[in-house]
Amino acid sequence: MKAHLYILAESFKNNSNLNNREIEEKIKRLSEDVKLIHQYKETNTLYTNYEEIYPQIFYSHYTVEEFICNPQVLKKNGIDRDVINALQSILEKSEKTKITFHEIKENLLSWIDENHCHGLIAFHRIDGFDDDLQIIYGIDGWYKFRRHFLGKYPKDVNFYIDECIKYFPKLFFHERNRQTIKSIFDDCPRKIIYHLSALNDIFKDCIKDRLNRTEILNHFSIQAKLDEKASLEGDAKRKAEFTFQFLNDSGVKEDVCCEPHLKLCYSDVDKSYSNDRRIYFHEGKPNIQNGRILIGHIGTHL
Repeated sequence: MKAHLYILAESFKNNSNLNNREIEEKIKRLSEDVKLIHQYKETNTLYTNYEEIYPQIFYSHYTVEEFICNPQVLKKNGIDRDVINALQSILEKSEKTKITFHEIKENLLSWIDENHCHGLIAFHRIDGFDDDLQIIYGIDGWYKFRRHFLGKYPKDVNFYIDECIKYFPKLFFHERNRQTIKSIFDDCPRKIIYHLSALNDIFKDCIKDRLNRTEILNHFSIQAKLDEKASLEGDAKRKAEFTFQFLNDSGVKEDVCCEPHLKLCYSDVDKSYSNDRRIYFHEGKPNIQNGRILIGHIGTHL
């Protein structure tokens, strides 16, 4: 799916509610995030209507146009060079467009199908737009945006896994998932996204000192508002069934027991209940994929 992302004059409004330090930090972080988005430019394109954004007050009393056209003057006036470079970098990675804010609001944002989606990049929430169509600065907002549409338009299994690899950077997917996911793929693509998002965004923060594995899973389940508690396999004799090989940093295949599992209880299609849909994972090992959470199995109960 191609994402068309727009930076508008409205993207910079309400900056007066922030002090200069807050704006500096936001624009620097957004610049780094845009670099990552730009790495996937075959499926993500940024657009900017310069005529609309140039007059917009961005920082102190300076407009966007002054940052782009008169950077030397701003530097002489004590504006941090990194702030100037950050804004310039963002706009350099976007394509110029004549499309207006009104046209985007009235026409483009409603154009959503399995091949195209449209969204806004902004420092603040823009009133009058669906939250699912806004990326409120930061890479987490972009991940949330892309995951939302992946769940809505999953296409086929290989596309789905390829996109998951992009948008869940704290997870590592065993190649076997391309086969095992087929058994539940049509039933709950959005439910899978929800649980993977929880693992990616929340799980590591739930690992606390003095909590054992079961307590961590209980804590995580509450924080992530899961359908049912994440749990461990009760029968030690079955561990071989959810032990999978992952390549470690030495280039050697290492057995990893993906015993913790999530239950995807409710179907996206008809909301029917089943405890047969599972995601088996391991919390991560420092010598495998930089400690990312290892997804060993997405599919039916092992």
